[in-house]
Amino acid sequence: MAGTLRSMTGFGQAGGELSQRLRAEVRLTSVNSRFLEVALRTHPRVETAELEAAVRPVLAAGLARGRVQVTVDLALLARASAGLVLHWEVAELLLAALAQRPAGIELAPLELRDLLALPGFAEGGGELGLTPEEQQALLALVGQARDGLVAVREREAAALLPQVAGEIALLTSFRGWLAEVNDQVRSSLMARLSDRLASLLDGTEVSQDRLLQEAAVAADRADVAEEVQRLAAHLDHFERLLAQGGPVGKKIDFLLQELLREVNTAGSKCREAGMGERVVEAKAALEKLREQCANLE
Repeated sequence: MAGTLRSMTGFGQAGGELSQRLRAEVRLTSVNSRFLEVALRTHPRVETAELEAAVRPVLAAGLARGRVQVTVDLALLARASAGLVLHWEVAELLLAALAQRPAGIELAPLELRDLLALPGFAEGGGELGLTPEEQQALLALVGQARDGLVAVREREAAALLPQVAGEIALLTSFRGWLAEVNDQVRSSLMARLSDRLASLLDGTEVSQDRLLQEAAVAADRADVAEEVQRLAAHLDHFERLLAQGGPVGKKIDFLLQELLREVNTAGSKCREAGMGERVVEAKAALEKLREQCANLE
């Protein structure tokens, strides 16, 4: 399952004969979910209680996450195999009884659904049962539909990658800019602190040692070296997960939370003019990444 990124939305289908009496069409649709959820629906209803439990491992062999709706349409290939016997003599008796109704009582024409509701008219039309051989053939069709669903999910993820790469490039640029800004913070704070003290003291000389001490404290509070380092590590991990492929969506979601934490911390420290705009851009890129990657398996 590793090696290729996949989304969690897609569609797959397969059809074929299960036996000489039955044909099946299998349709799979999947949407986002934290785990692999399977819901089975058959038309007509199948009485095999174990069928849904048997379908799940077939899907799990190719899917890690997503809510998958499995729809199975069954069709009888021969009328004789339907197991449904219609007793027309019951309908004849009904018509004979209706013919003796009092004058003036008008009735609507009988339809097939009226006759099917008549006790004794239809026999053997209950739930359809599958033989073990038919169930195995049905599971094989589910496997084919699953492979088609996987292919669609892989194509969706591949189409998403250029957008993801663009946002990662923006965040990488932000990290590089943050590293450069951090090197300039000390001299900027020193100059601003010196000007402020000179203004307050109105020409009185200021101790250079005290000035350096105050500037060092201010620079330490604004230092983002650790944030720069962690951003670099998280972005590197992010790119390795994308290259690794497979079901990495949960790990990517966690990494995005960590990246946002570092950007927020850096933003609280970077209060120089012009820095806020770059922090906002980085947050916007992370929000886009979150939306894009929310669909990854």
